[in-house]
Amino acid sequence: MRILAVIRSSVSFIALLLTFAALPLYAQDGTKSEERLRFNIDYTRSRYSDSLSYCEFYALLPRKQLTYLPDGEGFKAEFKVTAEVFLQDSLVASKIWKNVNHADTLSSVESGQNLFFLNHFILSDGEYEMSLQIEDLLKPESKGSYRFPLSITAFRGPGLQISDLQISSSIVRDSTRSSFLKNGFQVTPNPAGLYGLELPILYLYSEIYHLAPASSDSGGQYTVAYKIYNADGTAVKEIAAKHRNKPGNSAVEVTAINVVTLVSGAYRVVAEVTDLENGAVTSGMRKFFVYREGDYAEGAAAGRMQEEARKTGSAGVDADRYAVVSEKEINDEFELTRYISTKEERKTFKKLNLDGKRAFMREFWAQRDPSPGTPENEFKYDYLTRIQQANVSYRGTFREGWRTDRGRVLLVYGPPDEVERYPFSNDNRAYEVWHYYSLQGGVQFYYVDKRDTGDMELVHSTARGEIYDLDWERWKNPNE
Repeated sequence: MRILAVIRSSVSFIALLLTFAALPLYAQDGTKSEERLRFNIDYTRSRYSDSLSYCEFYALLPRKQLTYLPDGEGFKAEFKVTAEVFLQDSLVASKIWKNVNHADTLSSVESGQNLFFLNHFILSDGEYEMSLQIEDLLKPESKGSYRFPLSITAFRGPGLQISDLQISSSIVRDSTRSSFLKNGFQVTPNPAGLYGLELPILYLYSEIYHLAPASSDSGGQYTVAYKIYNADGTAVKEIAAKHRNKPGNSAVEVTAINVVTLVSGAYRVVAEVTDLENGAVTSGMRKFFVYREGDYAEGAAAGRMQEEARKTGSAGVDADRYAVVSEKEINDEFELTRYISTKEERKTFKKLNLDGKRAFMREFWAQRDPSPGTPENEFKYDYLTRIQQANVSYRGTFREGWRTDRGRVLLVYGPPDEVERYPFSNDNRAYEVWHYYSLQGGVQFYYVDKRDTGDMELVHSTARGEIYDLDWERWKNPNE
């Protein structure tokens, strides 16, 4: 199932669509920046069966980025979309399709117009990587791609569960068959997650699973409450819990929240569901953005907030997630910093409760922000991007890629300037040499696949503080 549609927005609105992505995406192609297609992508996961999940993805592509050539009495653009899912570097699912868009005149293709498409995969449990690439078929050098982690766990229960929240630009009760149809509603996604004066209502769609059978009148109901948190973790809007009658063991939840009164910035919306039969609680969370041009006038709210932000660093554009992140998630994130956190920081973190850990992580990243005064934290973005890169490229037999020797060096020192790769042969095991020409006057890292498992181990380096072994070449001998 796929759909291609044109969505129009104002110039100021689309400018932010290109600035804010719904996911922390990173480009994988080698296209020059001026030729790379930029687009927004988002996805949601919902129940398909006890063992499978339905992963739907959506994208917005600015129409003006495409090449339009004469076609009959008008003009035509063509682009190809390639969606792929990988499990441990093996391709497990893919979809490829071509889209054609027509224009009467070149002047009718304006800034603020977007081409929208969606598609889906049905997946079993696993830690995947998903890649989405768009290629302009009339200008092949113009393309763009994003690759990001995709964690799938089926909604099999037991216990109350909720699907991903789908943030949308509109939801209408209408059962007309279309790609937007979901359980009697036409749900139009908003992949950029951006709202403002022209799109003031945040629409949310979700599905609730495993509601308990009722043993009383009150047990035949459940409640849903919503809260919106700003980037500082402060609740800025609350929608009181509403009682719903259970239609069965699952239900569809749809709501609309007016967010136009919120000051420009990043926000998180949290939905909390309570089953009144047994008191079970589950919640879902999604990020979105608000932009109102007037907020940035001199002395206006967003301007004052930016001025205040210049005094301190930022924890990143996703800083607001720390207001509601779970203890497991915060512990997992801090574990990723093992190569850059100090001994004292690690000791302090262990002593904190959940609220303390949330505040600690915000401060941890803010202290390392190289550009205070902006919402982005380039250091955090680069570091977490390298984590993803290491997990994709250096996955060990029993270890995630970032925990391997090559992963550690990538995280600590950045990508090497040059890599020499030597495959396995009768004379030597597979090995690599990484060169850093500007680090400490020029250093090298030597890795050997000592156990013939594909997991390269660091055996020698000329960098200060690293393992130093001039007799490292002995490890190359396959007979050792």
